Amino acid sequence: MSTDVPQPALATLSHERFWEPGWVYERKLDGQRCLAVRSSSGTKLYSRSGRDVTVAFPEIAEALEKQASTDFVIDGEVVAFEGSRTSFARLQPRIHVSSAEKARRSGVPVYFYVFDVLRVDGADVRGEPMLDRKRRLRQLLTFEGPIRYTPHRRRGGEEYFAEACRKGWEGLIAKRADAAYATGRTDRWLKFKCEAGQELVVVGWTDPEGSRVALGALLLAYWDRKDGEDLVYAGKVGTGFSQSVLRDLHDRLSRIERNTTPCTRGSSIPRKGVHWAEPRLVAEVAFTEWTRDGQLRHPRYLGLRTDKKAADVVRE
Repeated sequence: MSTDVPQPALATLSHERFWEPGWVYERKLDGQRCLAVRSSSGTKLYSRSGRDVTVAFPEIAEALEKQASTDFVIDGEVVAFEGSRTSFARLQPRIHVSSAEKARRSGVPVYFYVFDVLRVDGADVRGEPMLDRKRRLRQLLTFEGPIRYTPHRRRGGEEYFAEACRKGWEGLIAKRADAAYATGRTDRWLKFKCEAGQELVVVGWTDPEGSRVALGALLLAYWDRKDGEDLVYAGKVGTGFSQSVLRDLHDRLSRIERNTTPCTRGSSIPRKGVHWAEPRLVAEVAFTEWTRDGQLRHPRYLGLRTDKKAADVVRE
């Protein structure tokens, strides 16, 4: 990432929901986080890990080029829709492309939902209260085409949260109304999830059975650094794949196969009929809950994440 591009603020998962004055609530979008930087040298999009992803979303960069302001840094989420729901799985064909031409031919429309601004016409505004930054944002951009404003509410409530979950939203983001823009993980932004889910490290796979192609299930883990440096086995996921995704995953994993498990801890680590891999790939998985022995219950594969390093994946 360019030294001119700050690290984005990241929300902290909260299992305790609250609806207090001084907080605002936004829809949690299931897409790829992006900082968009416009300067005299053009417009670039960066993932939260600092990777330049401009070629994956050329229409968004072009729409930002048409804005009146020529110097800004804004924060938002690039999404694709499955019906009325944002879908990270639907976004996958756009994330892994190597050229703008391939992105355009994917047939997957994308939208950039913007929710914050960090720089305006050369001025760093991260120290301003969040609601002041949102007012700046509405004045800064024209929201049309693939550029969308992310609405927020000043009042939440359990009825609102239940309605959001019924609509198929991933959840809500609660943000302190008076907070400055933070760097990295912050308790000023909290996420209330409708469905449990997080990124996990892919540590191996099982052979396919029956009519299944390429692989049967992915083996998953997360890092635990509380009492050392452990890679903890978290179970396997065998649903949520298309045949093309199964083949692509098998191809990727075969190139990083290893003879022994990289996991150092965890219950029910399989010993037979499995292939192990170097812990480099990160998968996003939805599930209902963690079991008492630390395994995923009813997991569902959503897609690979290229915007987060495997070494940073911990149990949320």
